[in-house]
Amino acid sequence: MEEFSFDKVDEDLMGFFYAPAGYIDYTFKSSSGVELGVRVWPAENVVQDAAPIAFWVHGGGFLGGHHFVPLPWLTPGFRKRGYHLVSLNYRLAPQAALDHQLADCIESVEWCRKILPSILGEGQVDVDRYVLVGESAGGTLVTLMGLHLTSPPPRAIVDVYGLVDIWHYVNMPDRTPGPWKGEFTDEELERFISDRDLNNVLTDACCWNEQELLPQEELRKRWAADIKYDKRFRLQAEAHQWRSTRAFPGDVHKAFLHSERFPDKVELDKFITSMAPLKVLQEDKQRSYPPTAFLHGSADEPVPIQQSYDLAASLKERGVPVIERCEEGEPHVFDIKYTSTIQPVLDFVDQHVGIKRQEDGT
Repeated sequence: MEEFSFDKVDEDLMGFFYAPAGYIDYTFKSSSGVELGVRVWPAENVVQDAAPIAFWVHGGGFLGGHHFVPLPWLTPGFRKRGYHLVSLNYRLAPQAALDHQLADCIESVEWCRKILPSILGEGQVDVDRYVLVGESAGGTLVTLMGLHLTSPPPRAIVDVYGLVDIWHYVNMPDRTPGPWKGEFTDEELERFISDRDLNNVLTDACCWNEQELLPQEELRKRWAADIKYDKRFRLQAEAHQWRSTRAFPGDVHKAFLHSERFPDKVELDKFITSMAPLKVLQEDKQRSYPPTAFLHGSADEPVPIQQSYDLAASLKERGVPVIERCEEGEPHVFDIKYTSTIQPVLDFVDQHVGIKRQEDGT
């Protein structure tokens, strides 16, 4: 496969890219009653008549992120290698908890597997040959999906610096930063992360601080989405930054665990463990799991690289095929500048999907 590259981007806007052309948008009403969206990029350079699917699940600390613009390497990495690329959204915290987000992602995959043949054309898509790709919080979600999607299971999972043991967040020591300096006060943000009203839920939001760096019309153009910088949108964006720069387990419990649902600590602990793929697999040595690729930077602070090391080791112990691409000195969200470094991961996925390429990569 010929090495791909990216156009030069403004260093101040790294990660705030444009939605690749050629997509089709769809929505469906999920079992929660909330409309979920999928954005589909049909495959290019199809190697076989019925192309496989690469599902992408975005990150954003469970409070932020969107499905409008995949990470830059996904289009050349999958679509141009003969995969249909499908990005999913899900209900964001604090109105939705982690298990609700997992349910949304599973439901979206199942919906797509039913509907994509009628969208893309009969015989154009092989719904049983699919892979899951997720970064950061999306990495957490795809590794969880690997435990639950079994009929059929994904052919491979690509976990990009995902937290695979949620206990890491729960057990973090408290930090005591000074008062928050933003549009909203600490008190307003505290109230917000206690909000459970699904009428207030968003399914797409800023990844970080795009609303501070880009005018509304520019972001609408980049995302190809009808978004507005209204108070609700700004509150979601600021809450994501506010919670991500603090380290209070209580905030984690409120924001995306919804610990108040559980009658006691025993039940809460069981739930947290069930949301940690590493713990689930450590406790159930016989449980099967798909082949998994890991991308991680050694200087990642929000999600330490040990998370990937530990899950990779657990999978290897049970004989699951694994590939690790752990990059020295790279922080969180480092793969926006990838070129050929991910080639072994893409080849690993091809192998387990069953795509055989010629020596020239075609």
